[in-house]
Amino acid sequence: MDASRQRSKRHRALPAERRNALIAATLRSLAEGGREGASVRRIAARAGVSTGLINHHYGSVTALIADAYRSLAGQLLADLRASVAAAASDPTARLEAFIATAFKAGPTRPEMLNAWLVFWEMIRHAPEVQAAHDETFGAYRAFLETVLEAFKAGHQKANFDARLAAIGLSALLDGLWLERCFNDRTFSRTEAMRLCLDFVKGLARAGASPKPTRARSARPSMPDSRSLPK
Repeated sequence: MDASRQRSKRHRALPAERRNALIAATLRSLAEGGREGASVRRIAARAGVSTGLINHHYGSVTALIADAYRSLAGQLLADLRASVAAAASDPTARLEAFIATAFKAGPTRPEMLNAWLVFWEMIRHAPEVQAAHDETFGAYRAFLETVLEAFKAGHQKANFDARLAAIGLSALLDGLWLERCFNDRTFSRTEAMRLCLDFVKGLARAGASPKPTRARSARPSMPDSRSLPK
């Protein structure tokens, strides 16, 4: 059994209460200190445990951070699923519920910005964090695709690629959320939600089959003989 599988087995065996406490301490440490909070000493101090306990259960602080990423992204997906399920059966209402929750769910509170920035930065060089990202973003995108497929089915003329639409909408949501974290006076959350909904509606209009137009003759019109020079 390789080292990564051994670490995975160890932290899966953690009692749920202790695992949740370590993850909560990790998220608080990252949210407050950013990259400086991603140290085993800071997280252990925040959790009130020894660094040896974290290393024993996780093998490394990176593995714990990856688990925290998986937990935070999982909570966001759970919030999105719940809000969509509680919305009216109308596909547009369900899409609106998804977009609204993406901006106001607990994991997307502005104070969590530092934690997300740490996660995104670590994706580039930490395989465990990259694996957590691939897993959670894959599940997030798959759910968003189902919401967009339902929206498309409810609009007879819409004909867009739901996978690409999910990627585009996800990027728009992230970008608007980040900008509001930096300065929430630039635009309101309501305006951000409207931009996202207009993005999808624009795709639906652009993908609609155009009405056939009457072909014009390629032959140039002949001038009136009365206008020709004598």
